[in-house]
Amino acid sequence: MPNIATGFVFDNHYLDHDTGVQTTVMMRDGSFTLAPEPHPSALFITQRIKQFLDGSGLTAQMQPISARAATEDELALYHSRAYIAGIRNLCEDNGPRKGSWGESEIDTTLSRGSYEAALYAAGGAMNAVSAVMQGDVRNAYALLRPPGHHAMKNRAMGFCIFGNAVMAAHHARTVFGLERVMIVDWDVHHGNGTQDAFYNDPHVLFVSLHQHDWYPQLSGELEQVGRGAGVGFTVNIPLPAGTGDRGYLAAFEQLVIPIGLRYRPQLIIVSAGQDANWLDPLAQMMMSMAGFRRISALMLDLAHNVCADRLVMLQEGGYSAAYVPYCTVAAVEPLLGIDLGIVDLYEGSSELQRSQSIFTRETQTAIAQAREWHKQWWDV
Repeated sequence: MPNIATGFVFDNHYLDHDTGVQTTVMMRDGSFTLAPEPHPSALFITQRIKQFLDGSGLTAQMQPISARAATEDELALYHSRAYIAGIRNLCEDNGPRKGSWGESEIDTTLSRGSYEAALYAAGGAMNAVSAVMQGDVRNAYALLRPPGHHAMKNRAMGFCIFGNAVMAAHHARTVFGLERVMIVDWDVHHGNGTQDAFYNDPHVLFVSLHQHDWYPQLSGELEQVGRGAGVGFTVNIPLPAGTGDRGYLAAFEQLVIPIGLRYRPQLIIVSAGQDANWLDPLAQMMMSMAGFRRISALMLDLAHNVCADRLVMLQEGGYSAAYVPYCTVAAVEPLLGIDLGIVDLYEGSSELQRSQSIFTRETQTAIAQAREWHKQWWDV
């Protein structure tokens, strides 16, 4: 019998990825500089999440899973070797925070410690998969930094360097021989890198819920369903601004869960970006702490029904330093089967209450359109 524990991945290397501050405003006819403010993907947000997990007692109830540096051969299952070398050299030289290396584009802030942090993020994701597949733990949460779902084959973008979820899925396939892996990406921004990695591959089902045409633009449209043998195995569910808890819950109940039950994956990986929260400065989706707890519980139930509880959650985005720690704890609690009774300090907000009391016509229409579009492959 597998250990009933939930595993937890964190490594101090993650704190070496320093995105610094942002000061420059770009305009069509030039740019100008403002007084500095923290980068949206600031280091202290990861620190606050870890402190919240520690202080709430959740960390003590989880089994530590060590991270490691991903190898170049592992990364090269998706990323080009020239791109990997470009990241390494830019970081070792402590050169430009953004730049290019050969044919590779580096549109993400880098620091001297970013390359090592990114190696350990990808390796931590793979070690989480190993721990779950070997039965050391039943499920796992990996508090990774930097995130990964925007990273392309030869381009760092959207604060991402290497594809953590991509590496986790490849690891499950190559090391453990799995034939069906499901990746559910609930980050508010579309996981274009993950989609690209498996667009032709029926062995990895990619399901993404995201704010429609937000970032990257025109990425994650309904019509993007895969190519060749992979047609139907990319499932995009673009949602309108203001969707909120009720809309996300409906999308999971009407699409994500039924599709998962039909596909019957042998492992579920969640790209868990808590940036659909209502206080996030880079989104407009109005989810609450309670909403993240509910969709996490739904994924746990799906894993129980189809793949012997094998579930791995990987941290992606989340940019409200005040609220992301709350939402992350809410996503972790169901993995352990507990509710610590943490009070959501913002639940009394009239704006939040109003957003959670409605299920907008726009959201209902978006979900209905997604069901109609994807039923030709999944009969939802």
